[in-house]
Amino acid sequence: MSKPHQSDALDLASRIAKRDLSVREATEAAIATIEKQNSVLNAVVAERFDKARAEADEMDRSRPEQAGPLWGVPFLLKDVNLYSAVLPTRFASRFFATAQPKGDSTMVHRWREGGLVVLGTTNTPEFAGDFTTEPLAYGPCRNPWNAGVTVGGSSGGAAAAVASGMVPMAHGTDLGGSIRIPAACCGVFGFKPSVGLNPLGPWWDEIAGGLDSDHVLTRSVRDSAAALDLTAGPDRGTRIGRQAPAGGYLAVLDGIIGPLRIGLTTKDPYGRSAGAAQVAAAEKAALFLEAMGHVVVPYDFPVEAQSGPWFDSLWIVEVLHLVEERARELGRQPERDELEPMTWAFIEQARQLSALDLLEARLKMTAVAQAIGRSMKEVDLVLTPALSEDPAPLGSLTYAACGSDLQKWIERGYGFAPFATPANLAGQPSAVLPVSLTVSGLPVAVQITGRPGDDALVLGVSKALEDAIGWAGLPV
Repeated sequence: MSKPHQSDALDLASRIAKRDLSVREATEAAIATIEKQNSVLNAVVAERFDKARAEADEMDRSRPEQAGPLWGVPFLLKDVNLYSAVLPTRFASRFFATAQPKGDSTMVHRWREGGLVVLGTTNTPEFAGDFTTEPLAYGPCRNPWNAGVTVGGSSGGAAAAVASGMVPMAHGTDLGGSIRIPAACCGVFGFKPSVGLNPLGPWWDEIAGGLDSDHVLTRSVRDSAAALDLTAGPDRGTRIGRQAPAGGYLAVLDGIIGPLRIGLTTKDPYGRSAGAAQVAAAEKAALFLEAMGHVVVPYDFPVEAQSGPWFDSLWIVEVLHLVEERARELGRQPERDELEPMTWAFIEQARQLSALDLLEARLKMTAVAQAIGRSMKEVDLVLTPALSEDPAPLGSLTYAACGSDLQKWIERGYGFAPFATPANLAGQPSAVLPVSLTVSGLPVAVQITGRPGDDALVLGVSKALEDAIGWAGLPV
């Protein structure tokens, strides 16, 4: 029998349901793994272990007759976007160091109602605003495959926690690749749902003009589908939202109808080719898909998918809002050392934006979405590398490493992960799946993206590819 920390979430919950394992034992195994690994990885930045143990004991005493498929599974929240009644959300910012729990966001409520046991919060760059997880508030998060390379950003702590076996799934956010980039760097499965499928309420209706989707990082595709079944569907009072399919995502995971037409490109929206290992991974995945009977054809991103400075306008104004809201709570503005230099640079830029600037940014996002939609008229899915290069060394992607120059940071970061943002701009479902290792032993992943609303199709093809490749999902 596999140890609890080696199981995927559904396997773990199944063992709990059969009473082969108690919720307390699963919780203790996760806590023990965190305590063993975290001093090196720095993936978990706040914990509630004693309270989680008490919750686990109560769950063991009062097990429901028909518990959900993830009931009793240990879980970690990310330190941004969503709020919790049991832990503060601090945005990896020293200005929020004394923030208090605010209450459960809708997704957090649904996770907890579904039986997930929240153990703590994970590391992230300040305000989730970087391609690497190296915040000054918490220090750098390290990759389980090689402690000297980045875990990616911004859900880096979540990816490291899942990859190292701390928990089988963890919360992530994705505004410009923040689930998928860390999944690629750490060799786990990362899925960004269609915009509006997972609710962000009640404090947000949408984040960054609709760029963002929150979900989870997992060891298996089926875990991601099961988690989506817990959370998908509109919040009460929302003006936006999508419905899950009848029966849910897990039930339809193996029901792909084909053959599909899958567009393949190894060039980013600017026409730049990905690195050799990334190209090889995409071509390997294409061969597997063709062997399944699908048709793989060439694809090119439309020129409109080349985002510009207006992209950051969509999210930096919300950072300004959070800082101003916090300043009102404290009755004072932040000291210079309470926010990172890059955050100050973005805040100063956000203060210069006009209402017309924001409207034009949203209209450009709409134009990109329509262009991507037209480009996929003849294909069902698009297959690309997940990144343009291998996971970068720690310290090489930061604002400081780019000379504290925003334009250089933008060029370096979006050059590292140029395949992610089109799906955010178009509101598409997009998955990252590891398929191979580099010669130095780092994971290499591919990305599968569908039309808005085709979440089940993206998950189903990802599951078929996962089964064909046989990826174990844990560091060797």
